Amino acid sequence: MTVKIDERKVFEIIEAKKPKVVLVNAPGGLLRQTKELMEHVKERYGVTAIMSGDSCFGICDTVDDDAGKLQADLALHIGHNASVEEVGDYTYLIDAVDDVEFGDVVETAAERLAPYRRIGLATFSQHLHQLGPVKERLEAKGFEVKVGRGNNLMLEGQVFGCDFSTPFPIRDEVDAFAFLGESEFHAVGLALAMGKPTFMLDPYMNEVTDMQAAADERRKRAILAVYKARDARVFGVITGLKEGQKMLGRSNWIAKRLEMSGRKVVRLAMRDVTAERLAPHREIEAFVQTACPRISVDGFTFDRPVLSIPQADALVALIEGREPGEFLERAKWIELTVGLIKR
Repeated sequence: MTVKIDERKVFEIIEAKKPKVVLVNAPGGLLRQTKELMEHVKERYGVTAIMSGDSCFGICDTVDDDAGKLQADLALHIGHNASVEEVGDYTYLIDAVDDVEFGDVVETAAERLAPYRRIGLATFSQHLHQLGPVKERLEAKGFEVKVGRGNNLMLEGQVFGCDFSTPFPIRDEVDAFAFLGESEFHAVGLALAMGKPTFMLDPYMNEVTDMQAAADERRKRAILAVYKARDARVFGVITGLKEGQKMLGRSNWIAKRLEMSGRKVVRLAMRDVTAERLAPHREIEAFVQTACPRISVDGFTFDRPVLSIPQADALVALIEGREPGEFLERAKWIELTVGLIKR
């Protein structure tokens, strides 16, 4: 059971583009395989391969800008695929596929899912090829199974940590969701965004986990942060500097609404939003960050409220005398701005 990078696609790109310098970035779990790929590229083509040492948590962490700064001829973004293959001026998305089988965990899941007749399936990049086989297995056991259609960014049944736009249209057509994979990060996000019972099917441990408790804990924390922020008079509005997180329009809108309500706003910009980076800004009582929403929702330790875009929308609603509603139940928690358009 291993994760395999699509090396053949990499070779095809290099043979077609004939680069002298290639910039590569990958998530932490694929660093070993990515370094092996870089060695193969250097040995086979004599290409200089540079690995980005910055964090890479999702498709928003592409390095198109950095490729230009380093005079690289192209960039390879490993492990986060989409319905497009090329982004920006330099970057190619390279698949990484996990060859683990889901047969055993589906057998385990069938009993846990028995109270629900209609099941929605979703997963992340490495397990997309398993959606079809798992759907067939569950249907053979009498379940009605649905998979959300792809769109201009997402493949069929795919979710990112902040984008649930493929399963969202089918949420009223199913009784529960089954997430394929061992990523609690994605499974909790799916449960929060769908507002439906959600189960994580871990093929490695052959375990089926009900995500309700984890989702409830994060939801309560997110709501509490919104109500704490309502009392703040000085806000820091942070715009992310990563390529897929430059939500300048949303930052401008939020800053304007806060100022209209009589709050003071300090505008900030940073690549990584951490407690250490926020600590020097002692005069700021609460923050809104329009970078990665999971920074605010997933339990990062901050000593003041740090709100995501959905939480900021809820805050503005409260300030303006409106009910915030279920603000995490939405198809997208952020609008990706990276140039996800095929060249």
